[in-house]
Amino acid sequence: MIIINEDLCKGCHLCLFMCYKNVYAISSEANKKGVQLPYTNFEDRCTGCGVCELICPDQAITVDVNTNWWVGKEDNSFNPKFTNGKK
Repeated sequence: MIIINEDLCKGCHLCLFMCYKNVYAISSEANKKGVQLPYTNFEDRCTGCGVCELICPDQAITVDVNTNWWVGKEDNSFNPKFTNGKK
């Protein structure tokens, strides 16, 4: 459900601090750039809200589009009614 591009991530850990479900943890090993990357430790807790994807300054996180609320259910297209509030 959550994809972290290790080549783009600089290890700021904003995703870790912003996730209210505590999905992320910090790796104990550094990558080739010397950065301790976040990883999804408790992916089953993820609600697919997309906060981590939006907060990432390097666009290194992708939350599975098929589960996001702004995507149409039938054909996986953008849902134009997502902004419509209750009348």
